[in-house]
Amino acid sequence: MKNFIFFVEGIHDVNCVARVLLLNKYIEAKNINQLPEIWKVRVPRNYPFINDRLDRHIHIPAYFLKNDLCIVIVSSNGATNILTDIDLYLSNMNKIELKQINGICAIFDADEYEFKEAFDEKFKKYNKDRIVNKKDFLIGHCRVRGEIIPLHNYFFPNNKSKGTLENLLLEGANIVYSDLLKNVDEYMQKIDDRYKYNWSRSSENKVKVGCIANVFQPGGANQTSIRYDNWISEESMEYSPAIKKFYDFIIDIITQ
Repeated sequence: MKNFIFFVEGIHDVNCVARVLLLNKYIEAKNINQLPEIWKVRVPRNYPFINDRLDRHIHIPAYFLKNDLCIVIVSSNGATNILTDIDLYLSNMNKIELKQINGICAIFDADEYEFKEAFDEKFKKYNKDRIVNKKDFLIGHCRVRGEIIPLHNYFFPNNKSKGTLENLLLEGANIVYSDLLKNVDEYMQKIDDRYKYNWSRSSENKVKVGCIANVFQPGGANQTSIRYDNWISEESMEYSPAIKKFYDFIIDIITQ
């Protein structure tokens, strides 16, 4: 079986990748017995995972299966943890397991940087003890215990411009939920600035996504809407080069 691992910043990104997979008839594994042995042994069996920290939890990766493919999506809980997580995963695999890894992809928000600057920013901290570093991503593969593993990276919204996942989602909303987006824009203009005291650069877009998501998933989390609604869909891909580019990027990796 072929195995591909996607490392992303958070749960919204997990569901963005999951949406692409669901559109391609992948099935999410809900039972540990569905998993290949390489992943079964890595699922924690007890709780708490850290005895003196009951509030500490470990995000279990999402596993998607189709024919002879297993796609693993790891939420790293922040961009700064992605490279560390990649390193931990690979350093804890033996040669036989590494031989089963057919590709690794890191997905980030570009934030306030365009692509090259965003890449340099995410990879600026050189750690000589890491087995995967910036130079490996530049050449497109790493060598671990003699095994060569392809490496990929992507920066929301379109692997070129400044922005975040929310920019990508709102581009889709502008196509499939244009009436709702217009209403949300009007609502946003009426919010008094005193309620925005703790907003960051990306907060406004996050609020817009949250407003629309709650129309379709009342009281639910944004990630549910990202996974099951039409932000990423055949219709949005038809009219949005950014969404089509991200979709094709994921499919190209897992079908190579």
